Amino acid sequence: MIDQPERIELLQAMAATLTDTVVPASSGGPQHAARVVANLCRILAREAEAGATVARTLSGDLQELLGTEGNLKELVTALDAKLAEGDRAFEVAALPALRRNVEQRLDIAKPDYR
Repeated sequence: MIDQPERIELLQAMAATLTDTVVPASSGGPQHAARVVANLCRILAREAEAGATVARTLSGDLQELLGTEGNLKELVTALDAKLAEGDRAFEVAALPALRRNVEQRLDIAKPDYR
């Protein structure tokens, strides 16, 4: 068996090193930059963990909403075009899927927000 850390573990270790070692040893701009990079590492770890699920959920929601299949980029493009038409009934129908996607992405970007 090959002993190799997963990318999530690597990102978490990077964040911990920055937070526990670099931030206390620095000040001003470099300290702020280290905090920002540590936060980005944590976001990337959460994205690696949940991103595929979020994409699958959004794809399924958009396929159902639009009544068509395609990859996520094609579905988002079709959604944008449909929303640009200004069909109020469609906009209302799209709200639950859009809200679910925003909540899922918010859980990745800032889990303590809600």
